[in-house]
Amino acid sequence: MEVKDTVISAFLIGKVVAPADRACTMMDDHDEPGPIDTSVLTKQPRHRSTLIREEGYSPVQFTEHGRKLNRWQCEHPAVLDLLRRAGFYYVSRLRRLQLDQSLLGALVERWRRETQSFHLRHGEMSIILMDVAVITGLPVDGGAVTGGGSYQWAELCGLLLGVVPEDIRGGEIKIDWLYQQFHDIPLDAPPAIVRATARAYILFQIGCSLFPNPSGNRVHLKWLPHLEDFDLCGALAWGAAALAHLYRALGNACIRGKVECCCFGTLVQIWAWDHLHIGRPEVVGSQPELVDMPLGCRWNTRLAFRDNVRTSDIEFYRDQLDQQLESQIIWRPYDDAVLETLPPFCLAGSQVWRSRTTLVCFHIIELHHPDRVLRQFGLLQHIPELVLAIPRINSRGRADEDWAAYHASYIERWNDRLVDIAEVTPGTDPDPIRAATVYMQWYWTITRRWISRPVQRPPLAYQPRGHVERVLVDIVQRSHYTIRRVLPDISGGGVLATLSQVADQMEAVLETLPTLPHYVPPGPADYGGASTSGHAPVYSPPMPSSPIGEPPYADVTDPAPAPVPQDPARAGDIVYFRRRRLSRASRPVGDLGAF
Repeated sequence: MEVKDTVISAFLIGKVVAPADRACTMMDDHDEPGPIDTSVLTKQPRHRSTLIREEGYSPVQFTEHGRKLNRWQCEHPAVLDLLRRAGFYYVSRLRRLQLDQSLLGALVERWRRETQSFHLRHGEMSIILMDVAVITGLPVDGGAVTGGGSYQWAELCGLLLGVVPEDIRGGEIKIDWLYQQFHDIPLDAPPAIVRATARAYILFQIGCSLFPNPSGNRVHLKWLPHLEDFDLCGALAWGAAALAHLYRALGNACIRGKVECCCFGTLVQIWAWDHLHIGRPEVVGSQPELVDMPLGCRWNTRLAFRDNVRTSDIEFYRDQLDQQLESQIIWRPYDDAVLETLPPFCLAGSQVWRSRTTLVCFHIIELHHPDRVLRQFGLLQHIPELVLAIPRINSRGRADEDWAAYHASYIERWNDRLVDIAEVTPGTDPDPIRAATVYMQWYWTITRRWISRPVQRPPLAYQPRGHVERVLVDIVQRSHYTIRRVLPDISGGGVLATLSQVADQMEAVLETLPTLPHYVPPGPADYGGASTSGHAPVYSPPMPSSPIGEPPYADVTDPAPAPVPQDPARAGDIVYFRRRRLSRASRPVGDLGAF
């Protein structure tokens, strides 16, 4: 029987482990960060998380030339019109951020190229096509960004830029040359100059931020042929190509011995601010109006960095992520209310957001697996299938390679991207708590469960200090589970509101504990003199303390929740409405709420 089947069977039949056996297993559990089952994270010996406890370990440094990019604010009306046609207008409105190296460094220690996801305490999360579209406005649906073959680079520059740079090396030109040559053209510039400037600005965006390379100050001319016809350029999936490049960069950086990650760092940082509880600054003053802009532009303003931001303290971020509560994760920051505020261009490719497909960017092929992070779509998470391993090749010594021909089979899969759309599997338990429990039982065996150095490591499992404490915790767990189960069947606003408030109070108590055993409803309670040493289950995953989301097929009618008081510090932020847990009037099972 496979591991997945064993976990599910153990859950269904209420598998019992002797207290002594559980105590021994838990002792091993505390000492072993995982994975216990190596069928998923097969590259753990090469992963940088194995080196953190060693002396001399250096975190990865992220490279993005955001300051250069922010220096060139393109506002020429005719150029902006061409950027719209080419698909680069919205990302041009996104100001690049000063990167929080410690936050990004802590995240890359949790990135796994085997699954294309971050392995966090309560499950996998990832940057997916939806995030690229919503945050940047880059098109995620369209033709593959590929090509290759032999070009006369000087001739190509003369044809499409109108001028030939003196320093062309290996098909690359200096980024600064583009700025110096094109950043200040007159309003009445002739059409040829306007077209050349638009191409130069797109190349500048590519080299500074979207597809940076380790050279630090150069951009390859392989992108230029795609910029000849602006309408054909706009029909390409530049967002999917940027995500492929990002996956490759993160996958390389998470390997031991790597010191640099050249990628679209602003995208990673905004994604982290949107989904996680740490590292996020506060907006000073009013939110910028998002008129014809992607959602990432709401950070185009003054920011204040408080105690949850430690840009020079990676160990702080490691510890916070190791101890993260489920309530601190924002699984779905881009709910329907947020999406309705975005320009149509950001939503144009929404049909591919859940596509299990290939991502193509010249020589780079990476896999997109939204089925592993269905909670980011408000769906229940099942135990996902293994990710197919594909060869990861580089372009060294292959300057004349025709990548469209070389990767024809992968490009064909991209062309069929609407064929395989991730859905909740039919066998997933429709009860959100039980579904999350089954998933977490499996996940806790296959993941790297903590990253911190041993002296920093938080306790993995709650251990009651005596019989009375065990009884109290069990009562709270039982009561919390029972109330959540009956809420959908209760009529009467007063009773429903009262029980919801009691459940929230219990949940707040349970979440203060380091971690709790997953709660599977047993038979009649037995509060005899059982030993507390084996109270925790075999692997003691973090308990799914609240429903993750209601499955689309659940036959449940939820009463509308009462308005939640808004945190004044976040007033005007269209994504985050911080919950005040103890003042909520109701939260029925499956309600995701407004984040």
